[in-house]
Amino acid sequence: MSEASKSGEGPTYKVNGLDRAVGVLQAFTVERPSLTLAEISRATGLHRSTALRLLSTLAHHGLVIRDEDTGAYGLGYEIIAMAETARAGSGLTEWARPVMKEVSERLNETVVLSVRTGDHRVDIDQVVANQPIRRVIAIGEHKLMTFGAPSLSIMSGLPESDARAMFERLRERTFEKYENYDEDQFWQRLENIRQNGFHEQKSQYGKGTWAGSVGIAGPIYGRRGEVIGALGVSVPSGRWSDELREKVIEEVRAGCAAVAARMGSRSAVA
Repeated sequence: MSEASKSGEGPTYKVNGLDRAVGVLQAFTVERPSLTLAEISRATGLHRSTALRLLSTLAHHGLVIRDEDTGAYGLGYEIIAMAETARAGSGLTEWARPVMKEVSERLNETVVLSVRTGDHRVDIDQVVANQPIRRVIAIGEHKLMTFGAPSLSIMSGLPESDARAMFERLRERTFEKYENYDEDQFWQRLENIRQNGFHEQKSQYGKGTWAGSVGIAGPIYGRRGEVIGALGVSVPSGRWSDELREKVIEEVRAGCAAVAARMGSRSAVA
């Protein structure tokens, strides 16, 4: 047994109170940014008194705030400060931002930077197009790794066993959201990304999903050849054309390679 395991510092060690507090924070979503105590209790499976104690502690540290009029809770501004610290600490945003600006200026379209967090993708930065009709992405929203050009670009860099394990974890939610999801096509798309360095997504499956835009994204490779994120371009479908498609593909591939080069690595796709 390793020293880390003996001391309780191994990867399977958890502090129950902290684990529950994280669960409370993760109960808030873009769709439901405000929750009552009862809703938080149901979402986390915690007893109301336990949830209340955790909320009081989180509020003391500015991680949640309580609306005195409604009694509902929401994430506090300290979360924003921590998110900015995380973005700065990763270095990826700083490496990618100049490249994103250049790509956006050349195309005059929205450019987005995405990373993986657990079994989800999160868009962490964007440079918005200077056009009357343009795509604006919801930063920080958790999205399924089984759909979307950035998600598949990131998944394309995972070992086969890890990708399949993740797909199984997301299977139920994927087919619940996208009734006509084509699993065989998904695996073929990952292989195409490995070969070509990009993926194009024209529409979402199922009801209640966005429509009217096209996204092309590619993987950003780190120093050890691992995929550390995705750079993508999102365009309203009304402006889409074969000519623009070729330009976007070229810019995405070159942009991913440029970010990798700034980090001292290189794109795995020539």
